[in-house]
Amino acid sequence: MTKKSASAAHVHRAMWSISVLTLAGVLLACLIPPIVGGEETNFVPHAAVKESEGSVTTQTELMALDQENWQRPQSAFKWIAMARDINIPWDTFGRQGWMTDDAYVEPVDPGVSAFSPDTEIFYLVFAVSALDAPSQYRAAWFHMPDGQTPSKELTGTDALTMEMNEKAGYLEIYRPDGGWKKGKYLVKLYFESPGQELYDPNVIGTMKFTIAD
Repeated sequence: MTKKSASAAHVHRAMWSISVLTLAGVLLACLIPPIVGGEETNFVPHAAVKESEGSVTTQTELMALDQENWQRPQSAFKWIAMARDINIPWDTFGRQGWMTDDAYVEPVDPGVSAFSPDTEIFYLVFAVSALDAPSQYRAAWFHMPDGQTPSKELTGTDALTMEMNEKAGYLEIYRPDGGWKKGKYLVKLYFESPGQELYDPNVIGTMKFTIAD
């Protein structure tokens, strides 16, 4: 073997070794879950997320907020509670609880989720970190005729625009024209730009309530 051919053979073996190592690295990356901050991160698709024992967990179910243990951070909220009424600690002007130096809203009977058909209105009360730009929180609620699947028909919606540095708010869930249909309802909570239309990618959590005698 000449010096020239020996050199070519050496280069060929080196390139083959690099290709094998590259392929091994790709396979290893596929097998090891991504690590963020020292913990495994599992990415979930938008629709059906996982299947266990024949049941499918949907994105809506994964976004369900804990309505009983509400005094803790959840989603974009420091806390959020469904309540029968609200208290406003200080005098305000405009919408109740708004436009003061440090507006605050207290939930009355927080954690409730069952209401009678004659209920005119109840509230979603929440606290957030101070905003760095005007933003809009919205609630939209849908009847679930079978107790599980929300109707495509919107029952009602309420939106609240919060200015910079506001830290507390509430949304009103009110009785629709024609009265409540008995059964369960799904509430979708949105964080969006002021004036924006309903857009599902803006949903940051869901809650449920029941209308019954």
